[in-house]
Amino acid sequence: MTSLFHLTPELMAAAYEFLRASKPFNAWRLPEADEVEFHVTRHRDVIGDHAMHGEKHVIRVSATNVGTTDALIRVMAHEMVHAHCDRRGVRGEHGRDFQAAADKVCRFHGFDRRAF
Repeated sequence: MTSLFHLTPELMAAAYEFLRASKPFNAWRLPEADEVEFHVTRHRDVIGDHAMHGEKHVIRVSATNVGTTDALIRVMAHEMVHAHCDRRGVRGEHGRDFQAAADKVCRFHGFDRRAF
């Protein structure tokens, strides 16, 4: 079955807000979606990424690699863990702090930890 899913910045913002309202994100004081830049890319080798441009969080997700709501939620959760680490001043990519936060996210949301 082919998906009719079409990734947009608006869907990305909605996924972000859904997750931000849930544990453990709701305790992390992440900015509201209107304070984050969301961009759709066509990268083949990057599923998603998070960066800081000054004080602004930027989250990009590849429409080439994310073609379902399920995938968007998982990728957004992953990038939000990066946002949490960056907000705390820990930019260790997938280091110890990222792993500890990812464990909490996967436990609450039921994500496959090995794939996260």
